[in-house]
Amino acid sequence: MNIEAILIGLLSVAHTPEQAEHAARTVLRDHAHQLAETIRTTELPEIQVDMFDNGTQWAADLIDPDKP
Repeated sequence: MNIEAILIGLLSVAHTPEQAEHAARTVLRDHAHQLAETIRTTELPEIQVDMFDNGTQWAADLIDPDKP
């Protein structure tokens, strides 16, 4: 399922194709950034911290469009 294409289709009703594409990319970028921040700030139970903390930070950095 191509979420970007679905968003473009939904947004194109009230926008030009270029505006719809820009809006869809903005929504997806903002969502990815918010998801990454949620991953970074979610506290893991102490038993999982050693096992997963580095992995969760890596995952958050991987999906965050604002992370270089």
